[in-house]
Amino acid sequence: MIYLYGLFALTLATALGLGWLEVSAANLAFSARYAAQRYAAVALERAQDDVMESVANQVALNPQIANGSQPLLAPTPGPPLPACAQPPCALAVATSVTLAGQTGNGGAANVVALNAQGHPAVAEQRVSATLTATASNGAGAALATVSRRVVLRVFAVPPYVALSSADEPTSDDGNVEDFAGTCDGNAACGGVDNRVHALLRCSNPDQPALCAGAPYVADDSFSSNAWSNANATPRAWSR
Repeated sequence: MIYLYGLFALTLATALGLGWLEVSAANLAFSARYAAQRYAAVALERAQDDVMESVANQVALNPQIANGSQPLLAPTPGPPLPACAQPPCALAVATSVTLAGQTGNGGAANVVALNAQGHPAVAEQRVSATLTATASNGAGAALATVSRRVVLRVFAVPPYVALSSADEPTSDDGNVEDFAGTCDGNAACGGVDNRVHALLRCSNPDQPALCAGAPYVADDSFSSNAWSNANATPRAWSR
């Protein structure tokens, strides 16, 4: 009887031990996925900043990109934040960017960029892209992937680029709205005029006094441009 009890106790302890190991392994796997998700999200933010800087540099060096007469080269995000000081690493993150459309660059139009400032000095345009960050373990297996669709506003003058919209697609909404700087003050779009305005300033280097106190003169040239944006997919249902 004592022998049987001892055998049962040993079996129970072994079973509990295996159960603890299984729970611990599950917790470790969950923790690794959670860490990978968080790290990928950080890398995605870094990639968005890098892409905007890449676009700004291209436009600054080649204004023809801003007015749409030349296509934008595929912008590249900078190197991701290092997961560890020296390999092998517990986590590694790879980021990528894919262009999804650009005003004036052809394609079947499916969206409209409202109230873009067409003055040659501004040459406001739109660029759409998809950013992706994937976190993998040391063996190269993907643990987490996050994506973001963005619409950028591009100008021929500093700051050269601005974020119009960003969206992490969900099962019910893959659409990325182009909303920044498109309202003309109408109540239907919010009642606030947030468009880019072109203003002329009086300048007379020979007789500066002639321009003293002279007001700025509006020289706007707004237009609504249809363009192809592969990210602008219809909504599955309203929310």
